[in-house]
Amino acid sequence: MSPVTIREYGVLYRAETDSLNVADNLDSREITKTAWDWLLATTGTDEHKFLVKPIRRNNQIGLQVVNYVGVITTPCGYQIEILPKIVSHLNENDKKYLKTVRKKLFTMLNAVQRLKFKSFHNASLEIFDQPLPDVLIRIFLEEVKMLIKKGIRNDYVSIREQTPFLKGRLKVAAQIRQPVGRQHLFQVEYDEFLPDRAENRLIHSSLKKVAKWSHSVGNKRLANELLFVFDDIPVSMNTKLDFNRWLDRDRSMVHYRGLKEWCELIINEESPFSLVGHQHGLSFLFPMNDLFEEYVARCLEKRLAHGFGLTEQKPQKYLAYRETNQGQKGLFTMKPDIVIHEGTVENSISILDTKWKRIEQEKSYENGSEDYKRGVSQADMYQLYAYGQKYLSGKGNIFLIYPETDKFKLPLPAFDFGEGLKLWAVPFVWNDAGDYIEFGESEVCGWIDLTKSNKISV
Repeated sequence: MSPVTIREYGVLYRAETDSLNVADNLDSREITKTAWDWLLATTGTDEHKFLVKPIRRNNQIGLQVVNYVGVITTPCGYQIEILPKIVSHLNENDKKYLKTVRKKLFTMLNAVQRLKFKSFHNASLEIFDQPLPDVLIRIFLEEVKMLIKKGIRNDYVSIREQTPFLKGRLKVAAQIRQPVGRQHLFQVEYDEFLPDRAENRLIHSSLKKVAKWSHSVGNKRLANELLFVFDDIPVSMNTKLDFNRWLDRDRSMVHYRGLKEWCELIINEESPFSLVGHQHGLSFLFPMNDLFEEYVARCLEKRLAHGFGLTEQKPQKYLAYRETNQGQKGLFTMKPDIVIHEGTVENSISILDTKWKRIEQEKSYENGSEDYKRGVSQADMYQLYAYGQKYLSGKGNIFLIYPETDKFKLPLPAFDFGEGLKLWAVPFVWNDAGDYIEFGESEVCGWIDLTKSNKISV
């Protein structure tokens, strides 16, 4: 079955028949009965409560996916691809739209995750003309292809066997117990330089899995070609032990680095962020709130001026204290997304908080009165005000960073808390040449390196 593609907050409907009639709409899709029933049955459990939620729309019951992106594979083998709502200059009906969004998602993952896609940057946009599982499989296959070009490493393997001639070390005890009719054979043990080592066994096992999972003819062909190279190497019979034997610090194994995480993802069916269940196929899900926060932090790190630093979720401070028998007890821990500091970590000079939400730049009206909030949450304002008081002593600049949308492309005018504390709502702009934060005329206090550009890009 071909995977179904939907965007964040899209709605999945149960097909009335096994023969699907899927509407060409990224925000509304039909899925098979078995897949829909499984998602509905698991909704509300600890593993799946944040993945989908029941919703009634157009007099029909549907399952709305929330802020997770990636791929979920159901036990029946059905795959659902969830893409982020990222602004693109292309219309969503354009054939290049899905390619662009998938590539942007991999750009974010490559920037923040331990999985480093070496072959990703040089990859043609054409590989993104397929669902995310096949894109991921293709990048893994390209990594293995690069490994083979650089050479598969061998290691000494201990072999025990009976030979008609003496070779290696004679096992005296076993030779004495040799039956009369086989005394002409030698019980020997010797070392042989073979590619049968933990790393190659795990890669072989991973190749066999992705060859079965892929829906792409090109991926299957490439996987079979690579499997031919590993034909003399057995698959891993004890993956946990082989992962422990993987040599990460050996200089001769430098070109193997990075493939270990790939093999863990494939063999254990684990995701760098969060996996919903262990299915018979490749499943990986990433919460966009966390992914967006880390991606913004990586972008900022590259453009900080000399002498300034960045911390995530640190330093942690308490909103209030209470006297106890053991002294003062801190209550209500505060953990800002990003703290800019000068010199020491304690010397905080600016706070940035990321929100994977949509706000509007234009003025909106409610009941005839003009609304100047532009969709900024009151709870977020209280939260950032508390950060400003505790981290900046009530003076300085705080930033709320929202993703760019069609209705939010420029920073909003400052929200003035008074006494020198201001809050700026600014967009994170998606750009083919490099994503960046559009600070506009906000007071960034010199902690951005403006020698290269007035925009912070990837």
